[in-house]
Amino acid sequence: MAEKQTIVGVCLVDFHHKRGPEVEYWYGLPDGTDETDLWKDLPFQALPDGSHSFEETFTFFTLLFNEKTKSSLPNDAASLPEDQLNDYTTFFAISCSRQIKSEDLIRKDKDVTRCTVQKAIVVVSRLPIFSQIKDKLNIVTNAFFLQHDFTDKTLINNLHQSLVSLYDSSSDLLADNNNFYVGLCLKRIIKDLKKEALVLLKAMLLEQKIIFYGNNVENLSNLQFGLVSLIPELLWNLQDCGSPQLTSNSAHSQIATSFQSADRKSVHRFLGFPLRIFEEGGFFSPYTPLQQLDVLRSDKSKFFVLGTSNSLLCEQKESLCDIFVNLDANRVEILNKSITQVLQLSTQDSKWIEGMAALVDETFDDNNEKSTKSFQYEGGEDWIRSQFEEYLTGLFCSVKLHDYITLNENNSDALQTISEDLLKTDPVHFFNMGWVKKWKETKNFRIFNTTTDDRIFDLFQAKHICNDVDPIAAFQQKFIATFRNMKKQRGPANLEEPSPKPYKTKSNDSRSSSALSKKSSNNDDPVSVKSGEEQQPVNVWNTWKDYFNKKKAKSSSNVSAITTDTEISDKNVTKKVDETDLSATTEDLKSIPSTKNAIQTALLGLGIHVSQEELKEFRDKRDTPVSIASSDDKRIVEANTNSNEDERTSNSNVNDRDSVLDVVNTYK
Repeated sequence: MAEKQTIVGVCLVDFHHKRGPEVEYWYGLPDGTDETDLWKDLPFQALPDGSHSFEETFTFFTLLFNEKTKSSLPNDAASLPEDQLNDYTTFFAISCSRQIKSEDLIRKDKDVTRCTVQKAIVVVSRLPIFSQIKDKLNIVTNAFFLQHDFTDKTLINNLHQSLVSLYDSSSDLLADNNNFYVGLCLKRIIKDLKKEALVLLKAMLLEQKIIFYGNNVENLSNLQFGLVSLIPELLWNLQDCGSPQLTSNSAHSQIATSFQSADRKSVHRFLGFPLRIFEEGGFFSPYTPLQQLDVLRSDKSKFFVLGTSNSLLCEQKESLCDIFVNLDANRVEILNKSITQVLQLSTQDSKWIEGMAALVDETFDDNNEKSTKSFQYEGGEDWIRSQFEEYLTGLFCSVKLHDYITLNENNSDALQTISEDLLKTDPVHFFNMGWVKKWKETKNFRIFNTTTDDRIFDLFQAKHICNDVDPIAAFQQKFIATFRNMKKQRGPANLEEPSPKPYKTKSNDSRSSSALSKKSSNNDDPVSVKSGEEQQPVNVWNTWKDYFNKKKAKSSSNVSAITTDTEISDKNVTKKVDETDLSATTEDLKSIPSTKNAIQTALLGLGIHVSQEELKEFRDKRDTPVSIASSDDKRIVEANTNSNEDERTSNSNVNDRDSVLDVVNTYK
């Protein structure tokens, strides 16, 4: 069987003043192709809406082709015959359109009745090698118009022959996949969209309906192909992107259990690249004319990424898509409110993408968008692409690690093979757990999950590319883990015990065990579990904080004496900070009320131990000592501190410990 040519054919599209856009001439199509009924929407894609406003316009778009019958689809892309699905594939086209004054033509056709003539030359290929074709297409189109004679098609024929010889199956230009990236200006994407670029990429992974709108169709197409190129290997695996009915057999290939470190493709395959974003149910159309509106509304079109310059599609955006991107205003609108929270970037996501955008801005060369200032690597195209690859690799490994830990939660032998740091941090939370759960519902995740090893995190690090961990979040996570360990040590039977209470001054103020048990059944105790019901996950940090606030109000209302001294007798609520010893041992804690016991046990579990000297230094930092005042026969405990939010962020270990010390001192 003869090798299929990369370049499929070249054509000339004319804008007829009565019939509209139409194909005027074809050259180089495969033998047996009926060009009279081929790609009826191609003229509208080659001469997009608004192209007459530009001296020169480039447009990129996709075409469906039946390899067996050598024909195109007679209907829309969502109406393929079920018995012919395996015969269809996706071709890629690039057009260059220009216009000329009618009076400048040497030979004027009788159909030319307007003052200007607009035409476009289109190259159709099997691969999206637009950047390599663009330069030659630009030269030939300009030369064709400079002839002032459109009856001579020699230049079009020569263009096809040149491209065929340049991009044959043995061409080194096609062997190096990096050549596919030439001309896709990622720096411009990051500079214009900043953190929204990451939002759009994560929305693509969630298989959402995304429409890009803009008057400049070249920038429109470049942006979409640029985003697609951020997923390794995807740009040259788009053979099924032309229709929501197509699906690749390679999606069901066997799991990759090994790789060769010297072979980049092998490494990518092991990691699960490329993600099959445009499998069955989705399609990719970098330029979509109004004539293809039916495929957008089809029930078979579950998700898509497409571009348009037609304002009518813009006006119907609420009914057509989940996310609308207005490139003219550099604005991203999330129209589907159900995914707003899911697409919220995590702290680590925001810090990483904002840092990247700042570096791109700093190194951006307005005179040459293809390079950086001083030609440095950081901030350049290859650097941006490597950063996103590292981000996705860390994401994949973190998800696999989380799933492995969850699956083997009760298998201590399996968990022993994972480092304690990974078990504690569980880095998948740094990617927004809500987004991760949503991603697991997509088709591309199911394909990824079934074609990759469950322990890819053994060879590639499970982490977020932003190593700047939020100190407050880290402390909170450690605090939650400590309380979980305490619950496990207490055992299931003790979970029904009454909730801990502050030490009361009067014996008749204490409630009975039955009353406390009743209160626990009403969910006042954050660690209680209703019998016969499934325990729901809770935010331990918030519930304990609320619990302490409630107990603080109740204890204040039960204090019966007022004193100006900083000491309160042990019969009342103790506030003598000088006698507090937070270095208490486990034996010492037995004589302390249950609330303080729980807090100090948590501190011991976190490794926060302070001596009397450290405690004195902690007290000296306060402007106002602990004091007791009264208002309307109610006790108010005031503890003013001088520490501010910035100091807590910059010195989390000390100040997070201080925050907990406040709670301990209050409920001693």
